[in-house]
Amino acid sequence: MHLLWSVLISALVALTGLLLLLRWLGDCGAPVPLGTDVPAERGVLVAPRECAAVFGTALLFRILIFLAAALLAGRLLGGGGGSSWALDLWKKWDAWHYVNLAELGYEGYVENGQHLFVVFFPLYVWLVRLAARVIGNTMAAGLLVSFLSFGGGCVYLYRLAAWEYGRSAARWTLVFLSVFPYAFFFGGVMTESLFLLTTAASLWHIRRHHWLPAGVWGALAALTRMHGVLLILAAGAELVQSLGRFDWKRIFRTLPALLLPLLGTLVYLGLNWSVTGTPFGFTEMQKHWSQGFCWISETLWYVLQNAVSYYDETIRLQLWVPTLVLFPVFFGVLLAVNRRCRSMYTLYAFATLVLDYSLSWLLSAGRYLSCAVPFFLFAAVLTQRHRGASIALAAGGAVLFAVTLLGYLAGGQIM
Repeated sequence: MHLLWSVLISALVALTGLLLLLRWLGDCGAPVPLGTDVPAERGVLVAPRECAAVFGTALLFRILIFLAAALLAGRLLGGGGGSSWALDLWKKWDAWHYVNLAELGYEGYVENGQHLFVVFFPLYVWLVRLAARVIGNTMAAGLLVSFLSFGGGCVYLYRLAAWEYGRSAARWTLVFLSVFPYAFFFGGVMTESLFLLTTAASLWHIRRHHWLPAGVWGALAALTRMHGVLLILAAGAELVQSLGRFDWKRIFRTLPALLLPLLGTLVYLGLNWSVTGTPFGFTEMQKHWSQGFCWISETLWYVLQNAVSYYDETIRLQLWVPTLVLFPVFFGVLLAVNRRCRSMYTLYAFATLVLDYSLSWLLSAGRYLSCAVPFFLFAAVLTQRHRGASIALAAGGAVLFAVTLLGYLAGGQIM
């Protein structure tokens, strides 16, 4: 059964990747018999005033979720009050480590004589440390960085969706992003909001063929999370498709800007070298966290086993069942929009999904997928002509959002 599972999943992933690649080659002028139904972009450029409104609305939403979380925790879970208590509600799981890294630095935050926390990428840590020097409270600084980053990320994603499919699709894209069941992590002391900002900004500039700013934002994304380097794939796909052929002179001329995300990775490796004495120190530290690369079929196999038979039923329902369910949902959405969205989005979304599910101990699939921004655009595309479906999807997401947030606040295995 295990062997059959591995063959089927591997074949499905490989064939899907090949299909997306062949479709991109066809769009680039290669003699591949795969057409495309992607319409020309509507070219709706969002005015600065509208961007400010989007930013303000997103920021207000995050503040309201923060206040609602404090109210829920106080009324339903019991607890004290005051600003300090409300802030500490979000000091769970990785948030502890980001706070300690911001306060102690990578050199100073040690456990059992080891620099175990070098596995956490540094840009968010550095920004929180900088904000904390002004505010005087690390938790408040972390939340501020996350709130502002979420607002900025929503602006770029809104501009991107409006450019492709118009304002209505842009609004629904942000709605689907905001009520995704794990979207409350955008308001925590985690890297999700910053990665949303850097990724959405890079994708926007890639789509507009502003290669240098796209590369700079990509470098910042790579300093935030490992997945940042995947923006090179998105940029390369868009560049060649925009040229309509493999114009190697233009490609090589643009290559330095496209490869800038590697600079973020090099800075992270330099941090590892400085702290651990080797640029790949994080690979050793990952063993402590039971993390490492695992082929996607193997990941889905142990997720399936845990979803069916994990000894603790509560953990099974909070962690393993959602992890299992999310993969076919996201994979199905990707297949459904294959011929309706540009290859830049589908190839990047495919690579992101596969990488998210290629970990040896996957505990945060929902949180990781909250940053897979093309999927929320895909949802808007699929429901664009069906307002009832849009409302139903948003309402269902909001209910699951509330349930998942409550479970997180109650100390559940939601991380």
